[in-house]
Amino acid sequence: MDVTQVINTKGAARKLGCTETWIHKLVSAGKLQAYVYDVNGVLVAHKAEEKRQGQGLYFLVSDVDIYQANALQRLKRSHSKNS
Repeated sequence: MDVTQVINTKGAARKLGCTETWIHKLVSAGKLQAYVYDVNGVLVAHKAEEKRQGQGLYFLVSDVDIYQANALQRLKRSHSKNS
C-alpha cells in the first residue's frame, strides 16, 4: 500500500512561511497544484478555473516541497544577479 502525505491550506502556508491567501493565489496562478475530495472521498486534482467557495484545498507534501525548492533556487539566482 502506497501512503501519500496530504496537508490542507493552513499546513501548506505554514510549511512555505506565507499566508493562506498567498497559497490560494499560487493555486490560481497554476504555480502550485491543489487537490479536492470528490463526492466519493477520492482525492482529485483541483482545476484553477473551478471556483467553489468553501471547499477545502489539499496539497501533496511532495508538491509543496518541490515548489519550495524551486522558489529557493529563483531567490538565489535573483540575489546573485544583484550582487
